[in-house]
Amino acid sequence: MFQKEFCKYICVIVVFMFSTPIQAQVNLKVGYIGAKVSAENSNAIINAFNQKLVDEEANVHDNLNNIKFMNGLEIGLRYRLHRVGFELSWSSMSSKSDVYATLPNNQLFQDKWFYSLTEYSVGIENYLGKFGYGASIGYRTYRIKTDIPGVQRKKSLINSESGLASKFYLLFQYPGQKVGIAFKPYVQVPLTGLNISKFDQALQEQIIENYQAPVNLEDDITLFGISILLYNGKQD
Repeated sequence: MFQKEFCKYICVIVVFMFSTPIQAQVNLKVGYIGAKVSAENSNAIINAFNQKLVDEEANVHDNLNNIKFMNGLEIGLRYRLHRVGFELSWSSMSSKSDVYATLPNNQLFQDKWFYSLTEYSVGIENYLGKFGYGASIGYRTYRIKTDIPGVQRKKSLINSESGLASKFYLLFQYPGQKVGIAFKPYVQVPLTGLNISKFDQALQEQIIENYQAPVNLEDDITLFGISILLYNGKQD
Protein backbone atom coordinates (compact mmCIF):
# COMPACT_ATOMS: atom_id res chain seq x y z
CA MET A 1 0.00 0.00 0.00
CA PHE A 2 2.72 2.47 0.98
CA GLN A 3 4.66 1.62 -2.17
CA LYS A 4 1.68 2.26 -4.47
CA GLU A 5 0.86 5.61 -2.87
CA PHE A 6 4.51 6.67 -2.98
CA CYS A 7 4.73 5.82 -6.70
CA LYS A 8 1.63 7.94 -7.36
CA TYR A 9 3.25 10.96 -5.72
CA ILE A 10 6.42 10.48 -7.77
CA CYS A 11 4.43 10.27 -11.02
CA VAL A 12 2.61 13.51 -10.23
CA ILE A 13 5.88 15.31 -9.52
CA VAL A 14 7.51 14.00 -12.72
CA VAL A 15 4.60 15.35 -14.79
CA PHE A 16 4.88 18.67 -12.96
CA MET A 17 8.64 18.88 -13.50
CA PHE A 18 8.42 18.32 -17.24
CA SER A 19 5.65 20.89 -17.61
CA THR A 20 8.16 23.56 -16.62
CA PRO A 21 7.96 27.26 -17.37
CA ILE A 22 10.86 28.79 -19.31
CA GLN A 23 12.52 30.31 -16.23
CA ALA A 24 12.72 26.97 -14.41
CA GLN A 25 15.96 24.97 -14.25
CA VAL A 26 16.19 21.19 -14.49
CA ASN A 27 19.46 19.56 -13.40
CA LEU A 28 20.73 16.01 -13.14
CA LYS A 29 22.67 15.12 -10.01
CA VAL A 30 25.16 12.40 -9.14
CA GLY A 31 27.50 11.93 -6.21
CA TYR A 32 28.53 10.33 -2.95
CA ILE A 33 26.30 9.52 0.02
CA GLY A 34 27.50 8.22 3.37
CA ALA A 35 26.08 7.85 6.86
CA LYS A 36 26.72 6.79 10.42
CA VAL A 37 24.13 4.08 11.04
CA SER A 38 22.10 3.60 14.21
CA ALA A 39 20.76 0.02 13.95
CA GLU A 40 20.28 -0.99 17.57
CA ASN A 41 18.47 -4.31 17.12
CA SER A 42 20.56 -5.48 14.16
CA ASN A 43 23.69 -4.85 16.20
CA ALA A 44 22.16 -6.59 19.24
CA ILE A 45 21.74 -9.70 17.07
CA ILE A 46 25.37 -9.46 15.96
CA ASN A 47 26.61 -8.96 19.53
CA ALA A 48 24.61 -11.97 20.76
CA PHE A 49 26.14 -14.08 17.99
CA ASN A 50 29.69 -12.97 18.87
CA GLN A 51 29.08 -13.64 22.56
CA LYS A 52 27.74 -17.12 21.84
CA LEU A 53 30.96 -17.97 20.00
CA VAL A 54 32.93 -16.91 23.09
CA ASP A 55 30.61 -18.89 25.39
CA GLU A 56 31.18 -21.97 23.25
CA GLU A 57 34.93 -21.48 23.80
CA ALA A 58 35.64 -20.87 20.13
CA ASN A 59 38.91 -19.19 19.22
CA VAL A 60 37.57 -16.07 17.51
CA HIS A 61 40.12 -14.56 15.13
CA ASP A 62 37.79 -11.88 13.73
CA ASN A 63 34.42 -10.86 15.20
CA LEU A 64 31.41 -10.00 13.08
CA ASN A 65 31.42 -6.19 13.20
CA ASN A 66 28.48 -4.01 14.13
CA ILE A 67 26.74 -2.04 11.39
CA LYS A 68 28.18 1.42 12.00
CA PHE A 69 28.71 3.07 8.62
CA MET A 70 27.39 2.77 5.07
CA ASN A 71 28.28 4.64 1.89
CA GLY A 72 27.48 4.54 -1.78
CA LEU A 73 25.93 6.39 -4.72
CA GLU A 74 23.14 8.97 -5.08
CA ILE A 75 21.62 10.08 -8.39
CA GLY A 76 18.56 12.11 -9.26
CA LEU A 77 16.81 15.03 -10.91
CA ARG A 78 16.20 18.55 -9.61
CA TYR A 79 13.59 21.05 -10.74
CA ARG A 80 14.35 24.56 -9.48
CA LEU A 81 12.19 27.64 -9.72
CA HIS A 82 13.75 30.71 -8.07
CA ARG A 83 14.20 29.91 -4.35
CA VAL A 84 12.36 26.59 -4.34
CA GLY A 85 13.50 23.24 -5.69
CA PHE A 86 12.00 19.77 -6.01
CA GLU A 87 14.11 16.62 -6.22
CA LEU A 88 13.61 13.02 -7.23
CA SER A 89 16.40 10.79 -5.93
CA TRP A 90 17.68 7.23 -5.84
CA SER A 91 20.45 6.15 -3.51
CA SER A 92 22.16 2.93 -2.50
CA MET A 93 24.51 2.46 0.47
CA SER A 94 26.18 -0.69 1.72
CA SER A 95 28.65 -2.22 4.14
CA LYS A 96 29.99 -5.69 4.88
CA SER A 97 31.71 -7.72 7.56
CA ASP A 98 32.91 -11.25 8.18
CA VAL A 99 33.61 -13.56 11.09
CA TYR A 100 36.43 -16.09 11.32
CA ALA A 101 36.84 -18.54 14.19
CA THR A 102 38.14 -21.96 15.16
CA LEU A 103 35.47 -24.01 16.93
CA PRO A 104 36.24 -26.26 19.94
CA ASN A 105 36.28 -29.30 17.61
CA ASN A 106 39.05 -27.55 15.59
CA GLN A 107 36.67 -26.94 12.70
CA LEU A 108 37.13 -23.59 10.94
CA PHE A 109 34.10 -21.32 10.86
CA GLN A 110 33.92 -18.43 8.39
CA ASP A 111 30.92 -16.32 7.41
CA LYS A 112 30.47 -13.10 5.40
CA TRP A 113 27.52 -10.71 5.65
CA PHE A 114 26.48 -7.83 3.40
CA TYR A 115 24.08 -5.02 4.39
CA SER A 116 22.48 -2.41 2.12
CA LEU A 117 19.92 0.39 2.13
CA THR A 118 18.34 1.38 -1.19
CA GLU A 119 15.96 4.33 -1.37
CA TYR A 120 13.65 6.19 -3.74
CA SER A 121 12.71 9.63 -2.44
CA VAL A 122 11.02 12.91 -3.28
CA GLY A 123 12.01 16.16 -1.60
CA ILE A 124 11.62 19.92 -1.47
CA GLU A 125 14.35 22.52 -0.88
CA ASN A 126 14.49 26.22 -0.08
CA TYR A 127 17.52 28.31 -1.10
CA LEU A 128 18.98 31.34 0.69
CA GLY A 129 21.86 32.37 -1.54
CA LYS A 130 24.46 29.61 -1.40
CA PHE A 131 22.80 28.10 1.65
CA GLY A 132 19.51 26.34 2.15
CA TYR A 133 17.59 23.53 3.77
CA GLY A 134 15.31 20.74 2.69
CA ALA A 135 13.24 17.70 3.58
CA SER A 136 12.28 14.52 1.79
CA ILE A 137 10.26 11.37 2.23
CA GLY A 138 11.63 8.11 0.93
CA TYR A 139 10.75 4.47 0.42
CA ARG A 140 13.80 2.46 1.41
CA THR A 141 14.66 -1.24 1.39
CA TYR A 142 16.98 -2.87 3.93
CA ARG A 143 18.64 -5.98 2.50
CA ILE A 144 20.87 -8.46 4.29
CA LYS A 145 22.79 -11.10 2.33
CA THR A 146 25.36 -13.75 3.12
CA ASP A 147 27.91 -15.61 1.06
CA ILE A 148 27.22 -19.05 -0.41
CA PRO A 149 29.90 -21.56 0.68
CA GLY A 150 31.92 -22.78 -2.28
CA VAL A 151 30.42 -20.26 -4.71
CA GLN A 152 32.34 -17.08 -5.48
CA ARG A 153 30.73 -13.70 -6.24
CA LYS A 154 27.21 -14.90 -5.44
CA LYS A 155 25.18 -14.13 -2.35
CA SER A 156 22.07 -15.50 -0.70
CA LEU A 157 19.36 -12.96 0.18
CA ILE A 158 18.37 -13.53 3.82
CA ASN A 159 16.31 -10.47 4.75
CA SER A 160 14.59 -7.82 2.62
CA GLU A 161 12.17 -5.35 4.22
CA SER A 162 10.89 -1.96 3.04
CA GLY A 163 9.37 1.07 4.72
CA LEU A 164 9.05 4.85 4.72
CA ALA A 165 11.59 7.28 6.16
CA SER A 166 11.90 11.06 6.34
CA LYS A 167 15.07 13.09 5.85
CA PHE A 168 15.92 16.62 6.98
CA TYR A 169 19.05 18.40 5.79
CA LEU A 170 21.00 21.62 5.40
CA LEU A 171 22.81 22.48 2.17
CA PHE A 172 25.68 24.55 0.90
CA GLN A 173 25.95 24.89 -2.86
CA TYR A 174 28.53 26.35 -5.20
CA PRO A 175 26.70 26.83 -8.51
CA GLY A 176 28.39 27.03 -11.90
CA GLN A 177 27.55 27.63 -15.54
CA LYS A 178 28.15 23.97 -16.46
CA VAL A 179 28.61 22.04 -13.21
CA GLY A 180 27.81 22.88 -9.59
CA ILE A 181 28.54 21.12 -6.33
CA ALA A 182 26.41 20.83 -3.19
CA PHE A 183 27.09 19.52 0.32
CA LYS A 184 24.09 18.23 2.25
CA PRO A 185 24.53 17.06 5.86
CA TYR A 186 21.38 15.20 6.91
CA VAL A 187 19.54 13.11 9.45
CA GLN A 188 17.08 10.43 8.36
CA VAL A 189 14.52 8.92 10.74
CA PRO A 190 12.27 5.91 10.08
CA LEU A 191 8.50 6.22 9.79
CA THR A 192 8.07 2.44 9.87
CA GLY A 193 10.13 -0.31 11.47
CA LEU A 194 11.89 -2.96 9.38
CA ASN A 195 11.49 -6.62 10.32
CA ILE A 196 14.84 -8.40 10.85
CA SER A 197 13.63 -11.76 12.23
CA LYS A 198 14.99 -13.67 9.23
CA PHE A 199 18.45 -12.20 9.80
CA ASP A 200 18.35 -13.22 13.45
CA GLN A 201 17.24 -16.75 12.54
CA ALA A 202 19.83 -17.26 9.79
CA LEU A 203 22.73 -15.97 11.89
CA GLN A 204 22.03 -17.63 15.22
CA GLU A 205 20.96 -21.06 13.94
CA GLN A 206 24.51 -21.61 12.69
CA ILE A 207 25.75 -22.03 16.26
CA ILE A 208 22.55 -22.54 18.32
CA GLU A 209 20.70 -25.78 17.69
CA ASN A 210 16.90 -25.46 17.24
CA TYR A 211 17.06 -21.68 17.56
CA GLN A 212 13.77 -19.82 17.03
CA ALA A 213 13.94 -16.08 16.35
CA PRO A 214 11.22 -13.71 17.57
CA VAL A 215 8.59 -13.32 14.84
CA ASN A 216 8.15 -9.54 14.95
CA LEU A 217 11.66 -8.31 15.66
CA GLU A 218 12.04 -4.86 14.06
CA ASP A 219 14.82 -2.31 13.72
CA ASP A 220 14.33 1.46 13.55
CA ILE A 221 17.31 2.48 11.45
CA THR A 222 18.38 6.11 11.82
CA LEU A 223 21.08 7.73 9.68
CA PHE A 224 23.37 10.71 10.29
CA GLY A 225 25.23 11.49 7.10
CA ILE A 226 26.19 13.69 4.19
CA SER A 227 25.62 13.81 0.45
CA ILE A 228 28.23 15.42 -1.83
CA LEU A 229 26.59 15.99 -5.21
CA LEU A 230 27.43 17.36 -8.64
CA TYR A 231 24.66 19.10 -10.62
CA ASN A 232 24.91 19.58 -14.38
CA GLY A 233 23.78 22.60 -16.37
CA LYS A 234 23.39 26.27 -15.61
CA GLN A 235 22.52 27.14 -12.00
CA ASP A 236 21.68 30.61 -10.76
